[in-house]
Amino acid sequence: MTGIASSIEFEHAVNPGVRGETLEHLLGERADRTIRRVIAQRFRPGRIGFLRDDEREDLRSSAMLRVWQRLRSSDESILNFENYVATVTLHACDDLVRERLPRRTAAKNRLCYVLLHDARYAQWTIDGETVCGLASWRGVRSVARMIETDGVRHLAGDRDVRRLLTAIFFASQRPVELEAVVNAAAELWEMIDKPAVVLDDAQHLAAVPETTRVDDRQFVERLWQEIRLLNPSQRAALLLNLRDESGSATELFPLLGIAAVSEIAEMVGMSHDALRAIWPELPIEDQRIAAMLDMTRQQVINLRKSARERLRRRMRY
Repeated sequence: MTGIASSIEFEHAVNPGVRGETLEHLLGERADRTIRRVIAQRFRPGRIGFLRDDEREDLRSSAMLRVWQRLRSSDESILNFENYVATVTLHACDDLVRERLPRRTAAKNRLCYVLLHDARYAQWTIDGETVCGLASWRGVRSVARMIETDGVRHLAGDRDVRRLLTAIFFASQRPVELEAVVNAAAELWEMIDKPAVVLDDAQHLAAVPETTRVDDRQFVERLWQEIRLLNPSQRAALLLNLRDESGSATELFPLLGIAAVSEIAEMVGMSHDALRAIWPELPIEDQRIAAMLDMTRQQVINLRKSARERLRRRMRY
């Protein structure tokens, strides 16, 4: 292990501040801390690659093993140990996503190829988060993490990568989180992998107030993030009428501490006081929603139907 372990002080392997640390200490504390941080960021709620606790622990162990193996076999100097561990961990995360979501990974590869080979576009990192945009935007710190699909829906089925990127960047007018672009592309190109839970699976949870299981809460967090991406009329038609056998399923979001009533009010285009006033009456009927939105009852039904279909597609990731 020349270049790394030939000296226990790692004089040529790590920063001067870590001289004297043993390999076991680096792996046991510093590497583990970095690995956990990277995995938490890569698979945080609302992003692609939903993980159960046991899967997260397996991934952590796999990343730790990779770090150990590379330290044992590499002759290269490591100037920044944390960055080295973070890079190895990201590769482990990407391998897991490729294995579980091959079609989405193929969509991401197509996007990244153009981002890296077309001089008009660029892909870079801001505070550890991969973003993309026009090349002239490098240095811009503001990042869009959601894509309004109304501006790109007309490109459904059109697999011209440059046309899609141009439309997304024109709408955002700033760098966009890469994973958000990949999500939009995978949906528009119908490059979606195996189905998983859908909206109806969340609705039955509202009938169980004591729901505290991590998997359940993380699923509803993910569902809420997808609802936020709907257009305002779809959000109102869905949330004001979302129901289960016991009544309003919209109550599930504040019940689990995922979204406050004030945030739900913003999503449906109402003031906090106005939504509070009708909260005990939820779910309300379509005719009443139609009057609130200044549209017909059938339009409300159609909006909710399209919202549910979109959520079913998106929740397949």
